Amino acid sequence: MTSTDRPTTERRDSGDGGEQTRPHPREMFIRLLFDTVRQDPFPSGTQLDLIEESIPAAMVPEYVELLIEKSREGCFPSTDVLRRIQRMSATGGPAPGC
Repeated sequence: MTSTDRPTTERRDSGDGGEQTRPHPREMFIRLLFDTVRQDPFPSGTQLDLIEESIPAAMVPEYVELLIEKSREGCFPSTDVLRRIQRMSATGGPAPGC
C-alpha cells in the first residue's frame, strides 16, 4: 500500500461504546493547505508541492477543482497552476517522483 492509497479516515472509540470517524492526520494537513491556497490570491508553489506530495487519490478531483477556481480568479492565470491542473488531471495524481 502506497502513501496515496492509505485510508483518509480513522476510527476511534467515542467513550460511550460507539465509534467516531475522524479525518486521517494527512487529510487534515491537506485540508489546512487547501484553505490557505483558497485564501491566497497567489498560492505558494511550495504549498502546492506539499499538497501534491501528500494527496491521496480520492482528494485529487477536489484539488484540481481548487486549482481551476484559482486560475479563473485573474485575467492571466499562472502557467504553473495551469501545468499542475494538466498534470494532476491527466494522471489522476502527482507524477512519479513528486
